[in-house]
Amino acid sequence: MKYLFWTLALIITVVCLYFVFSNLSAATGITLLDNGPAEALGTFSRRMPVNTGLLLLGFFVLGSCSAMLFVKPFLIKYREKEGAFERKLEKTSVSSDENSAKVKILEAKIQTLEKALEDATKKKL
Repeated sequence: MKYLFWTLALIITVVCLYFVFSNLSAATGITLLDNGPAEALGTFSRRMPVNTGLLLLGFFVLGSCSAMLFVKPFLIKYREKEGAFERKLEKTSVSSDENSAKVKILEAKIQTLEKALEDATKKKL
């Protein structure tokens, strides 16, 4: 399943890089301050020329970063649950080891008592 996700991510990255490289020679403008807010502030609208390819690359990087930041809390929560589950398993295995040791000790005691009982019954006869 992870290979499917990696393949899709690679395809999306290649497509985005294709758009970046194909638009490196084009120029566009970004409106920093539109007419309405500019009039309210008592200034004029601001528009900045920028390379379209670099703008697309910036949007791709910002989108990737925002996606990682969106998923990160879920990963942290999953790792915490995984750690808690591992600690629970360790405690369970330790307690089962202790229980098996107790069982072995009790079995040894039972064998000792059985032998003592046999010896006692032989002496009476």
